[in-house]
Amino acid sequence: MIDAFTIQISFLIYEAVFCLIAAACYAVSSDKIKIRKKIVVSLNVACSLMLICEYSFYAFKGSTTPLDVAIMYIVNAAVYYLIILLMVFYAMLISVRLFERFDLKKDMPCRKRLIAVCAIAAIGMILITVSQFNGIYYYFDENNVYQRGPLFMVASIIPMLGTFLVASMVIQFREKMSFGQQFVLISYLIFPLAGGIFQVLFYGNSLLNICIGISVLLMFFENVINKEKEVIKASKTEVRTGLANEHGYIEWLNAMKGNKDLMDYAVVFFDLRKFSDINRNYGIENGNRVLAAFSVKMLKYIKKDEILGRQFGNQFVAIVRKSNLDSLLKVLKGVDVVFTDIITKQETRVNLSARAGIYMIDRTDLEGEDILVFAGQALNAAKSTKNDDVVWLTQELMDSIAEKKKLESEIGFGLNNNEFKPFYQPKVNSMTGRMCGAEALSRWYHNGEILAPGRYIPIMEPTDNICKLDFAILKATCEDISRWLKEGMNVPQISVNISRRNLDDPNIAKNIDEVVTKAGIPKDLIEIEVTENNDEAAISLLKNFVDSLHDLGYKVSIDDFGSASSSLMLLREINFDTLKIDKGFVDLANQRDLAILTHIARIGKDLKVDIVAEGVERNDQIKTLDNLGINVIQGYYFDKPLSHEDMTDRLKNPVYEI
Repeated sequence: MIDAFTIQISFLIYEAVFCLIAAACYAVSSDKIKIRKKIVVSLNVACSLMLICEYSFYAFKGSTTPLDVAIMYIVNAAVYYLIILLMVFYAMLISVRLFERFDLKKDMPCRKRLIAVCAIAAIGMILITVSQFNGIYYYFDENNVYQRGPLFMVASIIPMLGTFLVASMVIQFREKMSFGQQFVLISYLIFPLAGGIFQVLFYGNSLLNICIGISVLLMFFENVINKEKEVIKASKTEVRTGLANEHGYIEWLNAMKGNKDLMDYAVVFFDLRKFSDINRNYGIENGNRVLAAFSVKMLKYIKKDEILGRQFGNQFVAIVRKSNLDSLLKVLKGVDVVFTDIITKQETRVNLSARAGIYMIDRTDLEGEDILVFAGQALNAAKSTKNDDVVWLTQELMDSIAEKKKLESEIGFGLNNNEFKPFYQPKVNSMTGRMCGAEALSRWYHNGEILAPGRYIPIMEPTDNICKLDFAILKATCEDISRWLKEGMNVPQISVNISRRNLDDPNIAKNIDEVVTKAGIPKDLIEIEVTENNDEAAISLLKNFVDSLHDLGYKVSIDDFGSASSSLMLLREINFDTLKIDKGFVDLANQRDLAILTHIARIGKDLKVDIVAEGVERNDQIKTLDNLGINVIQGYYFDKPLSHEDMTDRLKNPVYEI
C-alpha cells in the first residue's frame, strides 16, 4: 500500500514536470504582451526548480556523505530563495494583468505596494543568506536531518506578507476580471497559506510547496484561457481607442436579433465636427490622443448593457437604451476633452461636438449591418444639412434612401450609355452684357426626365463614378466645342469641373490633355475648375495637379472660394488663374459678407487673378459687384444652364440686355 509520504513526494516531482511543460508551451506561444509571456515562463520555471529542490531535499535527507550533505544545503537554500523569487514574479504577473505594465515609476498604479513587495523580497533574501551561517531559519543535525531554527516562522511570514499585498491589488481592481479569474489569482495566497499552516502544525510535510505548485499551474491555465479570450476580444476592439470595432458592435446587435428588448435601444451614428482642424493645429499623433481621450470620456455615459464603438476616422457608433438617449445627445452638443500634448508635454483642453444620425430600433428581425445602415444614412442626412446636427430616421428619409439606392444601381448603366450630358451656364460681363465664358454642368437624362446634380452627385462622390462623370462631361464638352468651331461660331472659354477624387491618379493632368487634344480644339478654350475643401492633406496633390495643367497650357479656377477655412492657404500655395466666389458671399445678406467680399476683390486684383461671381440673381447684387470691380457674372440673373441646342442659339446671339 502506498503511504502518504510517497504520495506527497510524487506530487512534488509531477508538479515540477507539469510546470516545466507549461513553461515550454508558453515560451513557444504568441502573446501580444511580451512582458507577460516572460513572467509566466519565469514563474513556471522557478516553481519547477523549487519543487525539484524540495523533492531532492527528501531524497537526500539522512545521508551523511559529504556530497549528500552539500546537496542538502544547496537545495534547501534554493527552496527558500525561490519562494521569495516566486512572490516577486507573482507581483509582476498581477501588475501586468491589471495594468499591462510593471515598474516603479511615479505614475504606476499601486506603486507603494509594489515597492513594499520588493523591499520585503530584499529583506527575505538577506535573512535567508544570514541563516546559512547562524541557523536562524533552519539547520542540519549530525545525521543530516533538517531542524527548524528559532525564527523559522519568519521564513513563512515574509513571503506571505508580500503575497497578501499583491492579492490586495486583485481585490481592489476586481471589476477588471471575473470572479473565477479573481479566485485563481488569489489562490496563490489562499492555497499556500492553508498548506503552510498545516505544515507548521504537522512537521515533516511539504504541503506549502505543493500548494504553491498547484496555484502556479492554476494561474498558467487561467492565463492561457484568458489569452484566448483576449484574442477574441482584440478581434472586436478598435486598437487606437479601445472601443468596439465594426465587427464588435455588429456582433452585439446580431446577438440581440429576435429579442424584444432590442426595441428598447437606439443606434446613434455620429462624427466629430471639424476634427481636421485638430489634426492641423496639433498634429496627427495628438489627434489620435484626442480620439482616445474622447473615447474614455464618452464611456462614462455608456451603461453596462450598452456599447460604444468607433467606425473609422472621427466616426463613432453608440447603441444605447432609448431612456439614455437624451443624456447622450446632450453630451454630443459639446464636451471638453483633455489630452497631453506629445511635443510640449502640457495638458491641453479642446471642446468636441458631433453631428448624429439616429435610428430608433423598431424591429427585431433586422441584421446588425442593416440597422447600422439606417443610422448611417441618417448621419449622412445630418452632414448634408447646415442647420441640423441631429437627424432622426423617418419613413420619409427611408423612402429617400431607397430612391438613392435605386439611382446608385442605375448610375453605372447611365455612364455606359452616355445619359449624362453637359448643360452650359453662361458667364456674362456685366459692363457689356456679352457672354465671356461658360461653365459645363452635368445633367442626367434618366427615364424620360432630366435629373439635376443634387439628385446623383452625392451618390457618386464617394466612389470612382464621380471621376467617370468628370471625364464624360469633359469629353462631351470638347466634342460640342469642336462642333461649334466647325460651324464657324465664336466659342468662349468653358470651364469643366474636376473632382478632387481624381487627384489620386498621378496621370490626371495628362489624361485631361489627351481628351482635349483628341477633340482637336485649342487648349485655351478649356478651363479646369476644382472645388475648395478643408482637406489639407490634399493641398500638395492639388498644387502638383495645377502646376501640371499650367505646364500643359491650361488655366485653372477654384470654385466656391471662401467656403472653407483653407482659402488663404490655397492662395499662398497654388497659382490659380480664377477665383469663383462662393454664392454665400454674393448673397450679401449682411455687412460682414460685404466686407469679406471687398477683401477678396482686393486680393484678386493684387494677385492679378480673375474673379467670377456665381449665384447672382438680383440687380442690387450686380450693382454692388460692379462697385467692387467684379464684372464677370454667372447666375440666373442672366441665364440658367442651357442644353446643347439652347447654348448653340446663345452663341449665335451672345449679348444680353443690361
